[in-house]
Order: sequence, then C-alpha cells, then structure tokens
Amino acid sequence: MQFVESPQYSMFSRIVFDTAPTGHTLRLLSLPDFLDASIGKIMKFKQKLASAASAFKSVLGEAAEQQDVPDKVQQLRERMTKVRDLFRDSNATEFVIVTIPSVMAINESSRLHASLRKECVPVHRLIVNQILPPSVSGCKFCTTKRKDQMRAIDMIRNDPELANLRIIEADLVDLEIRGVPALKFMGDIVWR
Repeated sequence: MQFVESPQYSMFSRIVFDTAPTGHTLRLLSLPDFLDASIGKIMKFKQKLASAASAFKSVLGEAAEQQDVPDKVQQLRERMTKVRDLFRDSNATEFVIVTIPSVMAINESSRLHASLRKECVPVHRLIVNQILPPSVSGCKFCTTKRKDQMRAIDMIRNDPELANLRIIEADLVDLEIRGVPALKFMGDIVWR
C-alpha cells in the first residue's frame, strides 16, 4: 500500500513484487482476511478489558494513549481491507505465476493458481523459466533434461488450472538475473 499510495511511485507504470515461494505467498495473500478477523476479536477483547484498563489509567497517566489504541487497530483493519481489495482489483493488479519446467513445480503452480482463483486474485499469465534450448544435442544429460522439461510443459497445457493461462516460455540464461541491466534483459524476454 505504501507503493500504491505514495506520490513518489506514481511515475511508474508497473511495480513488480517478487514474492516468496508458494506456501509463503499463499499465507501472505490470506493475511488481510486473517488480520481482519483477528482485529475484530482483539477489539471485542479490548472492550471486555476496558474496565480493568480504566483502573490503570490514573496510575499510568496515559489516558490519551489508551484512547489511541482502538483508533490504531481500526486503521490497521482498514489498511488490511485496502490490501485485500488491491489484490483482487484486476485493473490494478495481476499475479504472474513463475515456475520451472518440472513436475513438482508445475503441480505447485497448479495448486497456487487454484488458491489465487479462490481468493479472486487475477492471474492471466504463467512464466515457465529456465527452459533448455533445443540445441543441446551434444549433451546426453541436457537432451534428457530437455525431454523432461517438454513433458512438464505438456502437463501445463493439460492441467485444468493452468491450461487457460497465457504461457510465456523463457530459456535458461547463463547469468544470474540481478541488477537493472539483467532485469531489463529478462523483462525483454518475458514481456516481448
């Protein structure tokens, strides 16, 4: 929300967040709903403790800060609602799944897409990264690995969760994608 609401970032047409692996990402995406429910429980609990808190007010001398707590909790709740709404706003957000061509990664991506769909998070593209080029014929290991990768890509095309996504294939590159020039290079491959 800091990026979305801050005027200094308004000059960008696209902001990319590289999320953690699937399990962590799903927990992150469910966090707004979890916090919303939790904050509601905390506010009810706080009301139950209000009489005990008032007894300490005179001792602590912090009546104003005590009053700020519900306001801060409500502000956090509103922010979490904005985050959830932003995740679901197809005009402002797209979640792009990135995977590698292996059976386990494809299965995990399928599970991720099902969860994102359930959360109403827009997903239209799937990037399959690190694909060996067809010209690996001189290397038996590479040829076998390429065949396995092609079978994994066929899995995507037959997977009910992934088949309708736009599949973008990105070849394995001989450098680590770090820094602006490397990101631009990779971006040109992926967003061509």
